[in-house]
Amino acid sequence: MTPTRNTPGLLDARGVAVVPGPYLRVASLVPSLTDTVFGLGRGDNLVARTAYCEEPRGLVARVPACGGTKNPRLDAILAQRPDLVLACLEENKTAHLDALAAAGVPVFAVMPRSLDDVDMLLKDLGILLDAEVAALSARETLAAARADAAAARGRRPAVAAATLIWKDPWMAAGGHTHIDAVMAEVGLRNVYAGHEDYPATTLEELAALAPALVLLPDEPYHFTKRDAAAVAEAARLAGPERCPRVPGKLLSWYGTRTAGSLRELLRLLDRYAPAAPAPPAG
Repeated sequence: MTPTRNTPGLLDARGVAVVPGPYLRVASLVPSLTDTVFGLGRGDNLVARTAYCEEPRGLVARVPACGGTKNPRLDAILAQRPDLVLACLEENKTAHLDALAAAGVPVFAVMPRSLDDVDMLLKDLGILLDAEVAALSARETLAAARADAAAARGRRPAVAAATLIWKDPWMAAGGHTHIDAVMAEVGLRNVYAGHEDYPATTLEELAALAPALVLLPDEPYHFTKRDAAAVAEAARLAGPERCPRVPGKLLSWYGTRTAGSLRELLRLLDRYAPAAPAPPAG
């Protein structure tokens, strides 16, 4: 790969063209994007974030927090005089993005539903932040992790799995979501892939779909050991160890941390469905 610059504008997930920049005063309304700005070496460019943007620990605290992802304090954001706002169509409200744009601040919105989308996100942020060399490195690291995941998929059968994201009501990650894409990448066959987005479900429906593994991330809902036991019993799994509680960031955060998340999930999956050893070279 070599760094490339698209001109005269980059199209975001809404189809809105944004001038490539570089931008020096950036507001981020998404924890993943805040984390990625730091990951690309441009943390000093951040002038505003949400209260949920807590990574990277020890670095992000200096950036003013201006509300949440769903309820940002637009006046506080504008007071920081950003020249670009980073957002996600799934996490942020269109009305807030429109209000920021109406105030004269360009908004670049993402909506990563595949690992190819994550690759393009890294490329675009590299251009917007004048961090193309760092973005290229992150893309190459992601490509290597995806190659390792593809090799692992070739050495073991797909594992039927579900990822629950909420309780009361129970909700799962369905198809056409970033979580679904990550699951597929590491060799998990999402039993809810036929449902769009994040369907409500029941433990009876989960049992009927017969997953061999149920992932319980710690965000947005923090599942407990008691939840794992209840899900395992209802889904007729061998035990709560088949319902591992995992860091939600591995499944739902995207950007510079995606490569590391894939590798960690591959290690997790090896505990439940070990892949055959890679054949010797030559």
